[in-house]
Amino acid sequence: MKCLMDEEKNDWIDLSDINVFQQQYRLNCCRLKYFGIQYLPDEEVISDLIQDIWLKIWERKETYVNEQAFKKYLFRSLYRAILNYIKHKNIMKEYEEDVLNQEEESDQEITYKIIESEIYQCVNQVFDELPASCRSVYVASLSGKSQKEISEELSISINTVKKHINNANHYMKKRIKDILFAILIFR
Repeated sequence: MKCLMDEEKNDWIDLSDINVFQQQYRLNCCRLKYFGIQYLPDEEVISDLIQDIWLKIWERKETYVNEQAFKKYLFRSLYRAILNYIKHKNIMKEYEEDVLNQEEESDQEITYKIIESEIYQCVNQVFDELPASCRSVYVASLSGKSQKEISEELSISINTVKKHINNANHYMKKRIKDILFAILIFR
């Protein structure tokens, strides 16, 4: 039984021995590169992945039952490394696209907020330009009160309420249009 174990040990590949390691590297490196390029046609990346695998093998200084088991390990390791590289690359690409989309959305959102602020400021400025009596009628109408309620509350006729609302709408429309036009020109 001991003789059989010794014979089996002769097939073992001990990668802690630098000579065995170098021999296996020379035997398998070209095969690995050809194999890898079939899945990922970037020779530089494949070479880097292969070097990483060999570095891990050297650091572990493992022993393999035979050459076939070692080759199987090499090719599976490279295949997994390629899949991980592709997966990582896809994740990075998705992340970059998400960041770009968020930046675009953020830039667009910021632009909208700026425009909204400018319009708000414009409306407030024009609203403040209205005469006090016209402004109080207009505020009451914007709060949802009927013309009759406004006339009773402010002790003015319904026709005066209508006139103030009409004048306010007219004035604000014209002034806001002029101001917005100026904003757009100076952008």
